[in-house]
Amino acid sequence: MWIKRGQDGAVAVEFALVLPVLMILMLGIVEFSYAFLMQASVANAARIGARSYAINYTTETATKLTQTQLQQAAIDIAKSATPTPADVVAGTFSSVCAPLAQTTLTLTYRYHSLTGWFDGILGQSVTLKGIGSMQCGG
Repeated sequence: MWIKRGQDGAVAVEFALVLPVLMILMLGIVEFSYAFLMQASVANAARIGARSYAINYTTETATKLTQTQLQQAAIDIAKSATPTPADVVAGTFSSVCAPLAQTTLTLTYRYHSLTGWFDGILGQSVTLKGIGSMQCGG
C-alpha cells in the first residue's frame, strides 16, 4: 500500500498524540497493582500479629507480662512484617484474649505510591487498613 505524499508524517503525529494516553494508562495499572500488593501485605502482617498474640497469650513468658505488653509485642511483630515498618500509623486489638475467644488486630498503614507521582494527586494521607483475626489459644 502506498502512502500519499501529503501524509508522510501522519503516523508519527498520531503516535505522538496517543503515546501519553497509553503511558498514563500503563502507569495507572502499575500503581493500582502496587496498591493492591501493599493492601495484601498489610492484611498479612495483621494476621501474623493476631496469630502471635493468640498463640502466646498463655505461655509461661506471657504470665510475667501484662496483656497490654503482649498486645504491643504482637503489634511490633506485625509492624516488622510490613514492607516499611515506619509507615505503620497504628495497631489496635479488638479485645483481650481469653480461652476460645476471638481477637482482631487492625493495622493502619500510610501508603506511598510506587513512582511518587500520585502522592501529589492523592496526598500523603492515604492509608490502608489490614485486619487479622484469630481464635485465642487455637
